Amino acid sequence: MSTYLIFFGKSQDFTTCCYDRDNPILDFNAVIKDFDLLESKIFTVDDIKNKEILSRYFFTAKGKDYCLLKLYSFAQAYGGNRIAGSIFGVGLLSDNAIDFSRNNLELLRVAKDNFAKLSLDGAKFNKSNFKEDTDRIWKAIVSNNDGNLLDKIATSALRINGNGGQISFFVKDLFSDAEKLNDRISNQDAVYFSEDLEHLKRTQNKWGKESFPIYWEQNNQFVPYKEPVVELKPPPPLDPQDSDDSKSQVNDIAKLRAELSDNQYNNRNLQHDLEKLKEKHKLFTYIVYGLSCLIILLLLYIIFFSGGSKEEVGNQAPAPQENFGQKQEQHPDPISIFLTDDKSVDSGIDFLKSVQFIYTYDVKNSVADSSKFHNQFKSVQNLAVTNKILIDNITEVYLSKSKELKHTVSYETRPMIPTDRSKKPETEKKQK
Repeated sequence: MSTYLIFFGKSQDFTTCCYDRDNPILDFNAVIKDFDLLESKIFTVDDIKNKEILSRYFFTAKGKDYCLLKLYSFAQAYGGNRIAGSIFGVGLLSDNAIDFSRNNLELLRVAKDNFAKLSLDGAKFNKSNFKEDTDRIWKAIVSNNDGNLLDKIATSALRINGNGGQISFFVKDLFSDAEKLNDRISNQDAVYFSEDLEHLKRTQNKWGKESFPIYWEQNNQFVPYKEPVVELKPPPPLDPQDSDDSKSQVNDIAKLRAELSDNQYNNRNLQHDLEKLKEKHKLFTYIVYGLSCLIILLLLYIIFFSGGSKEEVGNQAPAPQENFGQKQEQHPDPISIFLTDDKSVDSGIDFLKSVQFIYTYDVKNSVADSSKFHNQFKSVQNLAVTNKILIDNITEVYLSKSKELKHTVSYETRPMIPTDRSKKPETEKKQK
């Protein structure tokens, strides 16, 4: 016989913690896939004043017959205020029929009471995950002084009746009346017990008398429930006008009470939502302050630490950062220009040789090569204009050496010398 102890409740979403006689069951799908009988769909919690519900189900899953006995009642979720469907409870699951015996029911009672003691504050869960609490309860049950209590559960042969419906009982004492009816209801696949008659009647109104019949005890027998007939003395004759006024007042009072109850419930929900919004607003405020401080620190870093200084060349002032960015966009990397094909590589080699000649030209010892010096610069100019290469540094060297040549020897022809660096020289044919 396989027997399981199951703790369940809507602590946040619907949560279950399952155990066998030896270990916690981490994945109950291995036993019964998508087990959904723990969350009641017929006799559900619909009011904070609902009393406890005791139920038993015979059912088949994966070709195997099972019995579920559970005790449950109202408990709100840790992070919510919903009433309908908010439950917690304890169940016993077996592949035999679990009897409504004193020991079985007392085990459910002890487990559920300790579950409430550890995991609830009043009628509300105090945590969203109650596994640590139920682990403690399960360990106490399986290591009891009288032995493992899951081994002592009273059962009988299980037979699925296939009647497909459910039956409910209004009882005065939940456990003793269930124990008394154990043999009579062995042919019922779904049975509910409750001491809350109004709850049972509301459920019957929802599903109908045939789908959810109610039985109660009359003359030591359980018979279908009927509203008791109350004999009322006829009221004294009233003035028609007074009667209409009194009815109107009664109706108005009833409406006001209903509206007041609804408004109070809505007000509690709104206050709860307001508290959540305040917490979110506080969090967003901290985030905004943090981001503002980070932006200020970044701005200070950019202002004081990221500015670089450039050395002045001659009397030329350093170009503003914006112009440098523009030049970078207009003049691509000269190395990549000369790496497109064989012809561009040859042009790059000629360009670099001309630049090398200009830099290494000795004015005092190479006056005879002044014509070549000027022609090499013209070649550099032409390639720079064609390929949009900046040659400011080369131009300054050329101008400086040309000035020295002017004082050394006189010559009649010289290439066009740009006097304004920002002015681009006209394109000339490359010297062959």
